[in-house]
Amino acid sequence: MGFVRTLVIIILLYMVLKLLARFILPWFVKFSLKRFQKRFYEQNPHLRQEKTDKEGEVTITRIKKEKPEGVPDDLGDYVDYEEVK
Repeated sequence: MGFVRTLVIIILLYMVLKLLARFILPWFVKFSLKRFQKRFYEQNPHLRQEKTDKEGEVTITRIKKEKPEGVPDDLGDYVDYEEVK
């Protein structure tokens, strides 16, 4: 009788763990990921991408690049290359 009782307890534990893994574990993982993501963005606010545009709207942002004007005087001396044979 002890063997059958132990077998039934093992089967019931297996079924309970299977139900927990199917329903509660995904909820717990999702909750944990949201919490970690919130903490991450609190520590690194510069990495957050805030969505300010409406869906389907296209905006183009151009970054102006500063071009150096000519060669600075303190760059060095220019030496012509002459091939010697």
